[in-house]
Amino acid sequence: MKRAEELVFDYLVVGSGFGGSVAAMRLAQKGYAVGVVEAGKRWHADEFPRRNWNLRKFLWLPSVGLYGTWRLRLLNGVFILA
Repeated sequence: MKRAEELVFDYLVVGSGFGGSVAAMRLAQKGYAVGVVEAGKRWHADEFPRRNWNLRKFLWLPSVGLYGTWRLRLLNGVFILA
């Protein structure tokens, strides 16, 4: 990967969720140089869980020592796994 001072983008999309991903894809399809940034750490291939029962690598809940890729939230009676 290039050093930070060498990276030049026409557009920088904040968030790689559904909306950010679609926006980045559409801009790239039009020929723009697009960067996407996301909160959190950088994940390497060997850090992803191979099975969902490996809670340490699957769920993100730092208060109980879980540092995985999926966050749990309860919002207005709705359980969200994202």
